[in-house]
Amino acid sequence: MKQVDIKERRKKILCAIVDSYVDTAMPVGSRAVSQRFRCTISPATIRNVMVDLEEMDLITHPHTSAGRVPTDNGYRFYVDCLIEPKHLTKEEEALITRLINKKCEDFESLMQSASKAISMITNVAGIVLTPRLKRSAFKHIEFIPVDSSRVLAVLITNSGIVKSSLIDLEEEIDKAELFRITEFLNQELGGMFLGEIRSYLTRRLLEQRDSFYAFLKKAILMLSAPSLLRKEDRVYFEGAVSLMSYPEFKDISKARLFLRLFEEKKDILDLFNEDMETEGIKVHIGKENTCKSIQECSVVTCNYKIRQRTIGAIGAIGPTRMEYGKVIPAVNYLSEVLGKVLEDLG
Repeated sequence: MKQVDIKERRKKILCAIVDSYVDTAMPVGSRAVSQRFRCTISPATIRNVMVDLEEMDLITHPHTSAGRVPTDNGYRFYVDCLIEPKHLTKEEEALITRLINKKCEDFESLMQSASKAISMITNVAGIVLTPRLKRSAFKHIEFIPVDSSRVLAVLITNSGIVKSSLIDLEEEIDKAELFRITEFLNQELGGMFLGEIRSYLTRRLLEQRDSFYAFLKKAILMLSAPSLLRKEDRVYFEGAVSLMSYPEFKDISKARLFLRLFEEKKDILDLFNEDMETEGIKVHIGKENTCKSIQECSVVTCNYKIRQRTIGAIGAIGPTRMEYGKVIPAVNYLSEVLGKVLEDLG
């Protein structure tokens, strides 16, 4: 038999082992694999191939069981080389449209609905990282006088974020001048990403040597309020109940460790923020995750965009025994839908 045939047979049998284990959560024996091939490959031949796959660290024996389960390396090979993505059904696309749309009451409910949609479609947990403020684009700002030395600034971005901050003024500004500053900023900054605003206005300031200099300096000082252009990243998480139904989480100590991850948030934020720097789908399997709380899980992430610029990330987390062929295309589709809705809102 040609070497290429041996390689293809190994691939097919590994794929059958992964698919069977994903379906049943039970170690997979040679007879079960043979039945998947409608007995066209004998159990004896499958056992020989299983030995090869085990030597390659693609499958392993759990305890003393005669059946095999995929290793992290086995899942990685499956995801990179063997997976057959499943298309979302019309019913699933309709469910996503109902949950994620421009009629969401506010930005918070939109993010919550997006994470809920991931969980409902994939049967694992859905995660959404809110648009990073510096990656969002300026849409509108209002300055509302509170008293002679304070104004309330309300900033709205194209991604739907509404940020407000009470600003202490260094000197009094009358309503007419406050109106001029508001009009200037709304005309000058429309569509500009917030992370670029300060450097842009500072360059403009350096170019001025007339009465406009004082006006522009006041505008910059008002935008420089510490809490106005800063926003902590927030994670929306749905599907804990779905995850706890998996046998992998029957161990209470493991379940608590996992759920604590979403109370502290730092590790998952670091992962999502890092993934935002590269394009497309990213899959982290088992011990590929540096965070110990999720080293028996897999995380699938994808960034979402407004006007071709990445502003946030969306993903799913579940046991390594997740249905990758369903989860990966679902996360990819949902990232596109969320970006489009946010763009339309802008």
